[in-house]
Amino acid sequence: MSLFVCSVLAAAAFQTPKTFDLQSQRTITASGQVKKAEYAIPTPSPYNDQKDASIYIKGDNLVVDFQGAVLRGTPATTDPSERRGTGVFVTGKNVTILNAKIHGYKIGLQARNAPGLKIINSDFSYNWKQRLLSTLDKEDGADWMSYHRNEKDEWLRYGAAIYLRKCDGFEVKGCTAVGGQNGLMIMESNRGKAWNNDFSFLSSLGIGMYLSSENRIMHNKIDWCLRGFSYGVYNRGQDSAGILIYEQSNKNIFAYNSVTHGGDGFFLWAGQSTMDNGKGGCNDNLLYGNDWSHAPTNGIEATFSRNNFVNNLIMECWHGIWGGYSYETKIIGNVFGYNAEAIAIEHGQDNVISANRFYRDNEAIYLWFNDRPQDPNWGYPKFRDTRSMNYKIAGNLFEDTQANALRLNNTLNIDVSSNQILNPGKFLTLTGSKAANLRVTRNRINAQASATEIPAGVTVSDNAMNAGRAPLGPASSLNQGDVSDYAKRFNLSWLPHPSIKAPWNSDSRPSVPKEAQAFSVAPMTGGMNPFLKKDQLRGWRYMLVDHWGPYDFKSPLLWPREATALGGGVGLDSNGNQITGTPSKTQRFEILGPKGKWRLVSKTGYTSVSATEGTVPGFVSATILGKQPNKIDLVLEYVGAATTDYRGIVTPAGKPVKFGHSLFQIPIDWTIKFFKWETQVDPAVGTSNPVEADLRKIFAGEPLKTVKSDKLDYASGGAFAQGLPNDKFATIAEGDLDIAPGEYVMELTTDDGSRVWLDGKEIITGAWKYQGPTQYTANVKLGGKHKLRIEHFEINGYAALKLNIRPKS
Repeated sequence: MSLFVCSVLAAAAFQTPKTFDLQSQRTITASGQVKKAEYAIPTPSPYNDQKDASIYIKGDNLVVDFQGAVLRGTPATTDPSERRGTGVFVTGKNVTILNAKIHGYKIGLQARNAPGLKIINSDFSYNWKQRLLSTLDKEDGADWMSYHRNEKDEWLRYGAAIYLRKCDGFEVKGCTAVGGQNGLMIMESNRGKAWNNDFSFLSSLGIGMYLSSENRIMHNKIDWCLRGFSYGVYNRGQDSAGILIYEQSNKNIFAYNSVTHGGDGFFLWAGQSTMDNGKGGCNDNLLYGNDWSHAPTNGIEATFSRNNFVNNLIMECWHGIWGGYSYETKIIGNVFGYNAEAIAIEHGQDNVISANRFYRDNEAIYLWFNDRPQDPNWGYPKFRDTRSMNYKIAGNLFEDTQANALRLNNTLNIDVSSNQILNPGKFLTLTGSKAANLRVTRNRINAQASATEIPAGVTVSDNAMNAGRAPLGPASSLNQGDVSDYAKRFNLSWLPHPSIKAPWNSDSRPSVPKEAQAFSVAPMTGGMNPFLKKDQLRGWRYMLVDHWGPYDFKSPLLWPREATALGGGVGLDSNGNQITGTPSKTQRFEILGPKGKWRLVSKTGYTSVSATEGTVPGFVSATILGKQPNKIDLVLEYVGAATTDYRGIVTPAGKPVKFGHSLFQIPIDWTIKFFKWETQVDPAVGTSNPVEADLRKIFAGEPLKTVKSDKLDYASGGAFAQGLPNDKFATIAEGDLDIAPGEYVMELTTDDGSRVWLDGKEIITGAWKYQGPTQYTANVKLGGKHKLRIEHFEINGYAALKLNIRPKS
């Protein structure tokens, strides 16, 4: 026990600290230390996630040192989606918790009405997370998160390592939460600190904040908080983020954090109250000296609010900053690189964009006003002017922008001055009928002549136009070149603070722009340098998301890269004779993980493999001749360093670990019929179900359309197929399958309602209702021939209907 803990305990109790054995003492009301052991204590059932827990800590001015004791709610072998309960529940003022290890719960630690709470040097890794349904080929709508409400603790349904509510003055320091879904979730808690933590490799949020202000979030590692990404297929993020702050959370400071590879890096939304009345927002937050790179959506997303984004690094994002309806926001001294759009702001007002560097972005700054009519039911534009206007764009450096350095649509009163624009595809594109009062002065523009044209009506003065070249070509795609070629692009010069240097920075003398220095935040004494190491794999190439979330590089992984079709297709018939015209391909895999060696154990469905052994990291290829079988499986064995799997189970160094890649497809002979319906149970309630008797009559009649397919997988914001209505349609899907005996999981995704029968028995209930894309599962024993029937209805909006069957093991 540390001297600090001893002194605090002595001051609190003036006696020998008490020792608690958690097996016999589930409620702690005094200062003391927990007997070091591993405790398996599930939360009793029935379970209320707002008040029930395995261990309670109650009282004021308590110090409880767990001394490294492990509290586990479910066995380590339990799949993360099956973990349940709350580990520790804290109430009381000025409680300090140290050196706890809490695993296997849905919520690791929950504290309510606990001002002055301190959680120090504790580990909340490998708690609950959902099994994701999205695949490399297609996203599943049921994986989307929604954090837009939390007045009733709605966030708890998504789990948390730490959940704080009404804990003003909290401090969370030196804590770890990896391998779960959410890290630190903060509700109605002000003037707190979270620093020197590692909330990485989570499948949703690193830190979430709601109705919480004047907090300091500093020196944290919050990398790879991600879902909803498959390179080249979809990059949606599904509302995952490194840091999320919603609903009137103001005057927070976020400084010197590494927040890379998140769905969004930073996700700020004013809140529903602002949407309704136009008042407030998440205002006056400062983001300074953070790395927000490699977000599949937005490095920083901040909407309907006023904030300052200063001296941040934002590389390889779809949007570096997405600032819809932002106003009086300062974007100063940041480094942007390799983004599709570095800054994109719709309906913004009175914003300043100055002293930034834009390097090889496809488009640097895009400002626009959407002149389509606003939703008449939306309150915000009834109370706020939403024109795009009043920008100062000054002192920026634009280098090799592929398309437009500036693209302006229907935007008023813009001052573009004292910028350097070097070799853009085009300096300025101006569109829309409402653009006016644009001034371009004292800029230096080096570009090809065709790129320097300035539209008529723009006020131009004192610009230096020089001959230039075409912009450098786009950086190579993720699968081209070797790993070092891909990584070299990210060595842009950037300095978070004179005392904190990014380890990978190749510039021997980086500097903080003088325009940014006025916003500088003093590092915390003892604050760690959280930024990615020089040799660490990074970028979209290494955002690898499977059913359990982002890959964390702690275990061997066989990941499919590019597939090469073999010309014409070559295969063998049942007699061994060569045939042509059948699909054939070679699949290249990247082998990742701790350094070690691998060997081939088995292959199913593959004709050949390029090697039978090798080193990790590395590559291997496997070839399929003929049509891809229903099951393909490539199993390798790794020997090397210690590994940790998705459940948190550690395998010692030198002990073999099997890994591989498999695809399992059960062909189901589906007949899918679509119908139109009209009558709702309660016509006054637009989300009420269809009338059951009417639906029976409709199903007995002729369908609008009939489809034959070997899969059932629909998702759309409109109609499922051509000729069908967008809303108020119903579906009957009947399928026949023949399957090997075994235990299986049926996974249904539905929006709105569905019912599922297997061989005449209803197996998925409770899904017959209005809802967004939602997952339902059923464990079933199958073998031989079976019949499936699914009934589905859609009321309005987005629609989904998908059924997947997978082996349970």
